[in-house]
Amino acid sequence: MGEVREYGFAALAVAGATLLCFPLSHFWSPANLVMVYVLAVVGVARRGRRSSAAAAAALAVLAFDFCFVPPRYTFQVSDVQYLWTFVVMFSAAMLISHLTIRQHEEAQAARASERRNTWFMEKAKRAEVEAETERLRSSLLSSVSHDLRTPLSAILGSAGALLEKGKVAGDSESRQLLETIQEEGERLSRLVNNLLQVTRLEAGGLALQKEKTPLEEIVGSALERLDSLLKGRRIDVALPENLPLVPMDAMLVEQVFINLLENAARHTPEERPIDISARTEENRVVVSVSDRGPGLQTDETERIFDKFYHGASSPGAGLGLAICRAVVLAHGGRIWAENRPGGGARFQFTLPLL
Repeated sequence: MGEVREYGFAALAVAGATLLCFPLSHFWSPANLVMVYVLAVVGVARRGRRSSAAAAAALAVLAFDFCFVPPRYTFQVSDVQYLWTFVVMFSAAMLISHLTIRQHEEAQAARASERRNTWFMEKAKRAEVEAETERLRSSLLSSVSHDLRTPLSAILGSAGALLEKGKVAGDSESRQLLETIQEEGERLSRLVNNLLQVTRLEAGGLALQKEKTPLEEIVGSALERLDSLLKGRRIDVALPENLPLVPMDAMLVEQVFINLLENAARHTPEERPIDISARTEENRVVVSVSDRGPGLQTDETERIFDKFYHGASSPGAGLGLAICRAVVLAHGGRIWAENRPGGGARFQFTLPLL
């Protein structure tokens, strides 16, 4: 449709030039009228279409011949020299239109290049600002986290010491308060550890200490550390007896389990179990931690691993899963989330065996 419109414009331009040439033909020679048609072809060429410019040049020659070359209003030519005029007219119109179109294309390319350069510059500037913001935020988080560790250790130690004393054994209210202090202190301690780990991982300051380790040891250690959080909750562990030793940094992979289990416990009712399983596939171990909670939104399966991301119904700082991804990627594996058949969410990650 656009091409038909361009041809129509070419015909209108030549018709307009012809109408203009009628009064001028009383004062100008036919050779001068040629310039009016050439200008019409240039006007068509400025629209950037070579085909319509060529059509305009051909129509201009025909209109000039029909209207102004003796005998007029026929396509006969009384003087053969006009044939040379037609050739020059057509060639000049095509050459000028070609140059006009090329200039138009170069101008368009220059504008497009300028837009691209502007876009890249804005993107680079935005990336630089974001990187600087992230660096300052990470530095602040690291500094605050280090400063929080000492008072947190004192709070946890004091609460534990008071709970061990017999003086509060008969005072249920005081004991409950101390248990709350201890539980919340442990939760805050895990948050601080997550902050420290995520800043170290991003800064590349956390080197892997890989050793071949039984996976069941890591799972058992993680469950022991979360004993107070998972108290009274059923945890179903299904690890094959022939599961090979896995080369890994035991402390970091244990943190992955802790974060995944804490995430599952936070999103599911206490009466619903959490499943832990593993299997071997080729040269890797695939680990799965599943819950029976509300599951994941369709747009969350990737974003959920972003730092500081949490859904509307997800409390917390949004660091646990980001750390899981960083640790698994550092081991050469991958981690993903999906909805579990029958309800709930399933988080799976792989660890290479080689």
